[in-house]
Amino acid sequence: MPAITLTLPKPHAKQWAIKHHPAKRQVICAGRRAGKTTLAAMVSCEKALEGRRVLLAAPTQEQTDAFWEKCKEWLAPLIQSGYVYKNEQRRVLDFPTGGRIRAKTAWDADTLRGDYADFLVLDEYALMDASTWTQVGAPMLLDNDGDAWFISTPRRKNHFFQLHARTVQDGGRWKQWHFTSLDNPHLSKVALAEITEDMSEADYKQEILAEFLEAEGAVFRNIAACMNAPLAFDGHDRHNIVMGVDWAQKVDHTAISVVCADCYQEVARDRFNQIVYSVQRDRLKALYERWKPSMILAEDNSIGAPNVQALQEEGLPVVAFTTTSKTKGQIIRSLQLAFERAEIQWQADPVWTAELEAYEQKISPATGRATFSAPEGCHDDTVVARALAAHAIGRRVSIADFGVW
Repeated sequence: MPAITLTLPKPHAKQWAIKHHPAKRQVICAGRRAGKTTLAAMVSCEKALEGRRVLLAAPTQEQTDAFWEKCKEWLAPLIQSGYVYKNEQRRVLDFPTGGRIRAKTAWDADTLRGDYADFLVLDEYALMDASTWTQVGAPMLLDNDGDAWFISTPRRKNHFFQLHARTVQDGGRWKQWHFTSLDNPHLSKVALAEITEDMSEADYKQEILAEFLEAEGAVFRNIAACMNAPLAFDGHDRHNIVMGVDWAQKVDHTAISVVCADCYQEVARDRFNQIVYSVQRDRLKALYERWKPSMILAEDNSIGAPNVQALQEEGLPVVAFTTTSKTKGQIIRSLQLAFERAEIQWQADPVWTAELEAYEQKISPATGRATFSAPEGCHDDTVVARALAAHAIGRRVSIADFGVW
């Protein structure tokens, strides 16, 4: 590289901590004007100078503008000298070392196909389709074991909230961050007042304080008061135990909730991403051997049917539950009421709680009927498993009654 001096901005405290953290996946929840795009541009310039291929994607061109302009400004001496080649139309900066910076508009997965990088930044990820990461972003990093940053201001409890919550369980590979607009020491009070003057209280919390607000049609309330079941495995000998099971399909997870019907407490749970029937059944049987539930209420739709039949043939007390819009609505409303009344205590777990918090009810304008589901790109496996377990408490029967519900 020629002897040219580059001047990059000095990161503020939160930016510095994120910039120097070794996690391969960083989920950054930040308020407006908190400095998240400046941070992305700063780190992208450094990585490109090191020979890495950087790709920043945002939902709209306007959202890529700030990043692109910052990179061009800071690298102007190298661009003007001819050391870095700039393609304005494609928004690409190419370095002779093999490094590259590209800014690209990408709302969904298809707009990113055919590209690759070893440092991927998904800016305003809450406004993107979740498949942008799962279908294209993640695979493009496989060859070079690349890094990924997910940067966004929240958009209620959608897939970005789910991603932010899952980092708790993923050890050193994932790291979550949270900083508000107020954490940016370079943001003037005048500018802050300007962007907050016409905001509602909810908008202020989401846009400035970067808080995840309840989903528009949030189903469950009083969640925190119902997350006090102990993690210890004792105290339930000779009690009546029931189990709810939601089987995995493709990218979903199998979720199992084990509940004491005498104490009204969740005593165990399991959640795993595995669609091989035999493995699913083995995981369930391990819980069965430990707890000996009197009834296992298990979904029998699609992949569930062969599992239910096989387990029944092995003598396990499995009752099949056929999920339809009607029956799903019934068990979800029952679970909703149980939370309202704090009738059952569940074990605290960030992923399971996040699914409850994000779960939505939508009303069809044509029919006026309510449907229940996770937000697009999110999962509801643990919600359904708990709903089945709660339903099984009121469905306690003898082995002679087992069959299709």
